[in-house]
Amino acid sequence: MSQANRKSKGALTAEKILDAAESLFAQRGYEGTSLREIASQVGIHEPGIYNHFKGKQALYAAVLDRALRPMLEAMRESIERPEPREAYAALPGVMTDRLAAHPRMAALFHQALQSDGESVGGRLIQEWLDRLFSQGMATLDAVGSEGLDRQDLAIRMIAMFNLTTGYFMSQRIFSGLVDDDDDLADPVNIARQKKLLRQLVGSVLND
Repeated sequence: MSQANRKSKGALTAEKILDAAESLFAQRGYEGTSLREIASQVGIHEPGIYNHFKGKQALYAAVLDRALRPMLEAMRESIERPEPREAYAALPGVMTDRLAAHPRMAALFHQALQSDGESVGGRLIQEWLDRLFSQGMATLDAVGSEGLDRQDLAIRMIAMFNLTTGYFMSQRIFSGLVDDDDDLADPVNIARQKKLLRQLVGSVLND
């Protein structure tokens, strides 16, 4: 029996709620999304959401945790490996795989960076971004950064963030450059992106 078949009906419903919430939050932001809209997309009534989540803030926090905790853990694990430089070179590919599972998170990231961070949703995702960037800086320190000051490290971290997340926000550009039916989410294109990122990180480490 597959893992999906082993899940309870309640767990499957909660997963559908998270999927719908992730999509709508990415499109409209935290403030612009209502629980009623999320429930409608799932095919349940709004009170049904409260069987799984305490409210909108708790649901948003769960969306972030589901997608971003694996990214944070991947960065932590890269430091602990016997060859941290090799692990770091592979890390953007790992992060790409994590984002491929939740590609709409890239839009949520960039929404947060453009907001004033004062809303409930803004504060929640900013806390996650702070954790991710802090861990990213720690990862850079671990692989060796002789001759680079903190500003250099920060700029490299931001560049890699933009290269990784920007990929998942560029389908319209990609479609205009190639076949309209070609999808950036296609595993073949994901592999191309990961190869390019590894080459770029390799050049940075050897700089």
